Amino acid sequence: MTADELSVLDSVPFLFWVKSRDEQYLWGNRKICELAGEDVAGKTDDQLVWAENASALKAADIRVFNSGKPDYLLEHVVKSSKGEETLSVCKWLDDFEGQQCCFGISFVIE
Repeated sequence: MTADELSVLDSVPFLFWVKSRDEQYLWGNRKICELAGEDVAGKTDDQLVWAENASALKAADIRVFNSGKPDYLLEHVVKSSKGEETLSVCKWLDDFEGQQCCFGISFVIE
């Protein structure tokens, strides 16, 4: 899969992203970038507005990389003074531009 192939997901009303094994976002759609307040590509969770939750987010990614199986979970992200969001999340492994990556899709539970 390539970034060009994922471009169709840029206008969907849910969050979609791809992370490398070293926890760097390789691609994120418009919705996750809106939640972050910036482009997530090239950054890690530690560098984004939800840095307070980075350890828990990384732990879920590591479980998926280690098990090779999809994981369905709730994640909580604190957006500094903007409060907390609860996300319903599915993470799984797939190929992205020649490397095995953790893909994620989620939506905000209101």
